[in-house]
Amino acid sequence: MSRRAAYRYAKATIELAQEQNKLEAVYRDMELIHQTIDQNKELNAVLISPVVKLSTKLDVVVDVFKQTDQLVQELFKTLATNNRIDILMLVAVEFISKYKDLHNIQEATVVTATALTPEVEAKVQETIKNVIGYSAKIKNEIDESILGGFILKLKDLQFDASAQGNLNALKREFLN
Repeated sequence: MSRRAAYRYAKATIELAQEQNKLEAVYRDMELIHQTIDQNKELNAVLISPVVKLSTKLDVVVDVFKQTDQLVQELFKTLATNNRIDILMLVAVEFISKYKDLHNIQEATVVTATALTPEVEAKVQETIKNVIGYSAKIKNEIDESILGGFILKLKDLQFDASAQGNLNALKREFLN
């Protein structure tokens, strides 16, 4: 139920942000909210606690996120009025997801043995564009055990062009 409610709040917020030409600012605020709550377990505990008063939760959220856009401040009040401030993190997640869908933004994880160089990142971006038709935000994870090459993870797809992956495929081929 909370996920569905969070989706509705996120959808309404994105529509209002579009109407008011504040979509980019609200998106940045939602990323800040998501990151802050995700990294601060105490804040999350306050928001979901049935013991903490609703007015206290609202005061904490307003104080922590005082630099956010007025539209986001109104969202806080609406969530508190409807006794839903506990789903703020989910609303941020749903908003970010919907924003990325609107702008065809995908996230890809590229696992490499060493950090990506700009040249390699450009080639990976080209590969992604060929596969899905548009670019993706690339997150680079380093795993020295893959020896070389890369593993590309995009949504539910995984493309293994690592040296370790090729060695494992060769090993399977010899065993069969």
